Amino acid sequence: NSLPTTTLNHSLPPTTTMDEEKKTEDTNHNMIAADSTKPASASTNTPTPTPPTPPPVVDIRNLTFHYDPSKSPNIVGLNCVIESNSRIILVGANGAGKSTLLRILTGQIFMGMKSDRFVINGMDRANDQFNGVAYLGGTWKRRRTGFEGVCPYTMDCAASEMMSNWQEQFKERRDELVRILGINLDWRMHECSDGQRKKVRMMIKLLRPFMLCVIDEFAADLDIFSRKRFFDFLTRECKERGASVVYCTHIFDQADDWASHVAFMQLDGVLSPIHRLSTYEPYRRILARSGKDRAMCPMYTLVLEELERQYREQSDLFLEDNACLADVIMHGQGTELGHDRFEAEAAGDQTGWVSGRLTRQLNAEEQQLRRNERAEKRIALEKAAMTTGSVQ
Repeated sequence: NSLPTTTLNHSLPPTTTMDEEKKTEDTNHNMIAADSTKPASASTNTPTPTPPTPPPVVDIRNLTFHYDPSKSPNIVGLNCVIESNSRIILVGANGAGKSTLLRILTGQIFMGMKSDRFVINGMDRANDQFNGVAYLGGTWKRRRTGFEGVCPYTMDCAASEMMSNWQEQFKERRDELVRILGINLDWRMHECSDGQRKKVRMMIKLLRPFMLCVIDEFAADLDIFSRKRFFDFLTRECKERGASVVYCTHIFDQADDWASHVAFMQLDGVLSPIHRLSTYEPYRRILARSGKDRAMCPMYTLVLEELERQYREQSDLFLEDNACLADVIMHGQGTELGHDRFEAEAAGDQTGWVSGRLTRQLNAEEQQLRRNERAEKRIALEKAAMTTGSVQ
């Protein structure tokens, strides 16, 4: 009673057709699943968003400063914006105000100044000396601790005992600076040379990570090998942590390889824009010189030509003759307003200026006037003595 085999076979759909449909369906499902696992940028070709630009480390607008309010300002209308990862060479003539600017940046000076904006490392406190700022300057060498005549860097103690709490807190960073600068922690400070003591001071000042490092003619005593390693350390700090360095100097070896920017402090107390060396046209023209005009040290040539331009355009010292540039510069230094700082401290205006070796250098006319006054006083005393002797 069963159905014929041929009838049963024709009553069912072919198995090959069902298998092919199932395989096609599975393949489509797998393709959809694979597409869903791809990142959105790959499927839509949307560009990856760029990270936000970090804020400037320093943002100062329209800063005016004077040591003595009764006299003309020492710094006029200064604008200074320092971006992250900047290595700036600050140059200028003697007396232009470079050290004053650096001490303002580090909170050493906070009185006698006005500005529209003053922000350093995100803070607007001009008197904050610990706001991620490291200052390598000459102020410490005139300070005394305990009692007059004792300087902490010449005491009979080991380098490892200087600021021992900081050395313990930042031990890994301390060990790196010891390797870079070539320091022996067993050095006795009173037996060290000036260069060795300066290395220890640099280590202590750089123990705490900084966002702004200000250097005021501080690396001049280092030997050339230590200075090269020191600059390499500063470069890594800028590139890896986004810090910035302002280096004020008159010594330009290694400056061309290290610096990314240059800024000029003018004789009239105005700071030039901070120029990026890679796009600064005067610097590019110097690099392009060849033959006998080729500059062996382009930064030195750039600064020399800029200072000569300043002395010619911003002072009346250059006459239309063959006056020696060195003589003109020395005459300009003789009339710089260094005495303003001494008088400001004597008046007790709390600017933080520490008096020391700097005194006013009198120009030729004033010197002659003083000589005449002394001669007249001596003649008067001699006449008085002669009169007294004749009466007796």
